[in-house]
Amino acid sequence: MKYTEEGDTVTLEMTRGEYANLLLAMGIAAGSASDKKAFWRWIEFANRLNAGNQNFIPYEIPEEFKNS
Repeated sequence: MKYTEEGDTVTLEMTRGEYANLLLAMGIAAGSASDKKAFWRWIEFANRLNAGNQNFIPYEIPEEFKNS
């Protein structure tokens, strides 16, 4: 895994396996969230993380939990 930063931008370069582990860890975090708001923040983060991933279908976030 490679970490670089430039200004306010951080870039993580990782293998597909490492990426799969990251998504699994995020799923575990979402599943163990203490309340619905925390759960949907994790899901919203997953959507943002995968914004450029053509193989990802974004989750629909209920309006009351959108982080606007």
